[in-house]
Amino acid sequence: MWESKFLFQFIRGSIALAIIMCCLGFYDEGRCAEPSIKTAVMQEEQAIIAAAKNYLDAEIRRDLPTVYSCLAPSSVYCATHNYEAFLAEANASPVRIVGYKIIRIALIRDNEDFKNFPKVEKFAQVEVDITVFYKDTNEKGDINFGFTFIKEMGKWYKG
Repeated sequence: MWESKFLFQFIRGSIALAIIMCCLGFYDEGRCAEPSIKTAVMQEEQAIIAAAKNYLDAEIRRDLPTVYSCLAPSSVYCATHNYEAFLAEANASPVRIVGYKIIRIALIRDNEDFKNFPKVEKFAQVEVDITVFYKDTNEKGDINFGFTFIKEMGKWYKG
């Protein structure tokens, strides 16, 4: 009988101690860890959005040197197109981005394939509604598009 009474007092005391510790902020591990994780994710998202805006704004301005500098250095495109080839392709294309709205960052993930992507730290998928103008037909169109962004050496680039 005394053992069950002791056990009851012990449990009651433990619960009271846990409540006091939570109220004083000593015990809530999830709450302590969560802000730093949220802050890191928010900073990563802000960096991705800044990279996307930089790229899309340069496209709208037709600032081709900046557009090219926004491309991931290790991307397949940059491996197969030097700046002169990029300029020729960009100038030949009748498609122009004339407006955009970033909808969301649909995905951020770590690179799990360093064999094929040795310089890539992370990948992100950015959903954007873009308005394009077709110079050859003089028409506009709205397109929902997923742009891939790549983090290399701590910086986000268009993939």
